[in-house]
Amino acid sequence: MIPLKSATRWLSIANGFCQMLFILPVVVLFYEYKGLSIGDFFLIQGLHRLFIFVIEVPTGYIGDIFSRKQTVLMGFFIHALGYLCWIFGYGFWFILAGELLFAMALGLISGTLEAYLYDLLKKRHKEEKYHLKLAKMETIGNASLMFATLTGAFVYQFFGPVAPVWAGVVCVLICVSICALLPDVPESKRIVAAEKSKMQDILDISKFAMKHPEIKWLMIFPGVYGTLTLVFWWGLQPVMIEQNVPIFMFSFVVGLGAFMRTFWSALSGKALDKFKLSGVIKILWGIIIVASVAAVAAVYVPAGSVYICLFLMIMGTGSIVLAKVATSVLVNHRIQSDERATVLSVKNMVDKAATGLGMVCLKPLFDGIGMGPTFMVSSLVLLPIILWSACHLYKMHLK
Repeated sequence: MIPLKSATRWLSIANGFCQMLFILPVVVLFYEYKGLSIGDFFLIQGLHRLFIFVIEVPTGYIGDIFSRKQTVLMGFFIHALGYLCWIFGYGFWFILAGELLFAMALGLISGTLEAYLYDLLKKRHKEEKYHLKLAKMETIGNASLMFATLTGAFVYQFFGPVAPVWAGVVCVLICVSICALLPDVPESKRIVAAEKSKMQDILDISKFAMKHPEIKWLMIFPGVYGTLTLVFWWGLQPVMIEQNVPIFMFSFVVGLGAFMRTFWSALSGKALDKFKLSGVIKILWGIIIVASVAAVAAVYVPAGSVYICLFLMIMGTGSIVLAKVATSVLVNHRIQSDERATVLSVKNMVDKAATGLGMVCLKPLFDGIGMGPTFMVSSLVLLPIILWSACHLYKMHLK
C-alpha cells in the first residue's frame, strides 16, 4: 500500500500513464483506417462530449457517495475497455462505442480525481497547497502526453495503425495497478438524509453550483474558452493534411501541443499566486486573439509559413490548462468536501456541453464551407462570449 505522505505524487504518476495517448497525433488517420471520414470524426467527437454532458454529474455524484479511489479506479478500467473496442471493431458504430466508453471513463475520473487529490491533501492538513499539487499533476499528465504524441506517429507508421492503441492499453493497465495501491479516504463520503432521494440531492447540489454568483462564472468561462481552443486543436490535423505536411511531422506538431500544455500547467500555480485571476484573464484573452488570427491564416499561407501559424494555434490550445487550473482552484475553495466531486462534475458538464455542441456544429461547417471559413465563424461567434464571461470574473477580483 502506498503511504498517505506520497499518495498525491503516485496519483499524479498514475494519471500521467493514462494521459499517454499515443493515438492522438494520428487519430484522424486512424479513423480513416477504420472506414470513417473527417466529418465523421468531428461528429463522433461532438457526440462523445455530449454524452459526457449527460453522465458527468451522476458519475461525479458517485464519487461523493462511494469511495473516490474506487470510482477513479473504475474509470481507468473502462478507459482500457474503450481501447479494446477500437482495436477489435471496425466502422462508425464500433468507433462511436469506443468513444462513449472513453466518455464514461472521463465522467467517472474528471471531477472525482480532483476531489480525491484535494481530500488526500486535506487528510494531511495541506489543502492550502492544492493549487500547486493540481498544477503538478497537470504538468506530469501533459509531459506524459507530450512523450506519447512525439512517438505516436512513428509507432503508427512503423508498427501499424493499431499499435498506438495497444500501447495505450498497456499504459492504462499500469495506471490501474498504481491506483489500486493508493490509500482510500472514506470520510469524504456524502450522507444523504433518509427523506431525500439521491436524484434530488444531485439536483440540489447542481442548482447550488449553477446559481452561485461566483462559481457559475468560474464554470462558464473555461467552458467557452475551451470550446474555441478545441476547435483549433482538432483543426490542426486537417490543416496539416490540407497543406501536405509529412506524416512524421504530425507527432512533432501534436507533441509541441502537449509541451505547451505542460508549459502552461507548470506556470499555472505560480501565475495564479502572482497575478490572481484578473491577471490570468488578461493573459488568456491576448493568447486566444492571436490563436484565432493564426488559425484562419493557416489555411491560406504558403506551405513553408504554415508552421508559424500552427505554432500560434498550439500556443492557444495549450492555454486552456491555465484557465482550467485557475478556475478549478477557486471553485474548490468555495465548496464542502462531501459535495466536491459533484460540483466539479457540474463544472465539467458545462465544459462538455459547450465543447460537444461546438464539435457537432463543426461537421456541417467543415464539410460545407471549408476550414478557413470555419475557423473564422467559430472565432466570431465564441470570442464575444469569452469576453462577456471574462468581464464578470474580472470585476469580481477573485483570489
